[in-house]
Amino acid sequence: MKTSSYLLVSALSLVSSMTLATENAVILEDFEENIDSVMQGNWGGSRIPDGVIFQQYTKTSDEDINVTHGSKSLQVDLSLSEGWVHDFMITLSEEASAKVLEAAKSTDVARFILRYDLAFPPGTSWMNSQVFLGDVNDQLDTPSGANGGMRTMSIALDLVKGLPEEGLVIIRFAENFDATEDPFVGPLSLFVDNIRLVDTYAPGATPVTTVLQGFEDANNPTGGAADFTGWGGTPRTTYSQYAKESPEDIRVTEGDHALKVDFTGPGSWNADFTLPFANTKLAEILKLDLPAEERPALADLARYTLRFDVTYPDRDENGLPGWEVTSYHTLSTGFPFSQARRDGATGFQQTVSITLDQLSAWSDTTEGAPVIMFIAQANWPDAGSTLYYDNFRLIDTGGASTPSIPIKITQYQYDATTSKLTLQWDSNAGKVYTVESTSALPGGFTSAASGIASGGTTTTYTATIPVGTTTIYYRIREQ
Repeated sequence: MKTSSYLLVSALSLVSSMTLATENAVILEDFEENIDSVMQGNWGGSRIPDGVIFQQYTKTSDEDINVTHGSKSLQVDLSLSEGWVHDFMITLSEEASAKVLEAAKSTDVARFILRYDLAFPPGTSWMNSQVFLGDVNDQLDTPSGANGGMRTMSIALDLVKGLPEEGLVIIRFAENFDATEDPFVGPLSLFVDNIRLVDTYAPGATPVTTVLQGFEDANNPTGGAADFTGWGGTPRTTYSQYAKESPEDIRVTEGDHALKVDFTGPGSWNADFTLPFANTKLAEILKLDLPAEERPALADLARYTLRFDVTYPDRDENGLPGWEVTSYHTLSTGFPFSQARRDGATGFQQTVSITLDQLSAWSDTTEGAPVIMFIAQANWPDAGSTLYYDNFRLIDTGGASTPSIPIKITQYQYDATTSKLTLQWDSNAGKVYTVESTSALPGGFTSAASGIASGGTTTTYTATIPVGTTTIYYRIREQ
């Protein structure tokens, strides 16, 4: 038993030294083993089938942005044609799909987020990649058409409708671009990696929501909305305070008023107007009045979710606007994604949701900073259209950016008369643990016990060592 005890202690020390990632995420697909989950889109399009090719990509260096988890990613080569095409879809495994569907059933506000990373290619004037999941039809835009770059899509699962009750989850992707190669032959290569399920809640967190702007102030009825012409655009908007007409009026989502924005003329892409958020909770958190080195790091902002509601108009007798896209900017960096008008003849309300760690920079020189700038594009009638904005709010999920403490086995005791081993480890309140064992290292660990509820700052578990065992190794995982 002396030799066995020594090996057991060594194994416990080795396995319990593992640390947890800062982002509280479960990997759903990272293409490390293969790319069998990927297939071409089945909604038709001019690039299907010969102009959409898949391959497993291998990381070339630590600076390689095409891989964001592990050493592999999915490479998608697009050629032969430009324009919007449903190019490919990824089917999550049964286990991964079950996790997504379970998370989507949660009533916890702003808790679970489906994320993935997408590296855009250089060689375009512009490019976007749309995602379809349930009723979501949003898009990532390339950071730079000339140089490409990596973006992260975030889908707040508490806002998603139309997912199946059970079965496999399919994420569909469609690309639209204007290549600088003329005539375009290609290929342009984009890379997808690190599809993950993020839990934004700290252990035992109770979210706190602060309304930043609800357009209720009679002395400031439009919240300071002002034309933005910094990028050379022509003003086409007027602003007014809208009053709720009935309890069922979807244009107002908080209080009794909303911001009504009337657009004139064609619906071409335009950076239209700004809203200031000085002297709000958002300004207090971002600390833009302090030197850059005294402002919070991005990891410290992951606990905050910024949300606001946008109401799209009814379609007219000609079916317009048949499509509409809204996107947003901090005047230093764009929001990573744009929102698209979802299908439907009648108007509907949609919620923009983003954690603050995804907004890498805010303008600190604009009056009223922090400021959000609003962009619209649509095929609305030439006479114009109207959008409504309301309930700008900040949700604090209780310090979710603070990583959980590492699992560390602090005590163990073996009773030779009963063959029982008692383990005690540092734990996180509200978490659940699995104890796994193996008879050899390296080797496949198997579950010895799961569903072990945290005892608070420490948790204890007693295992019975099988008769005749000379060596056994244990490790502990947070579920």
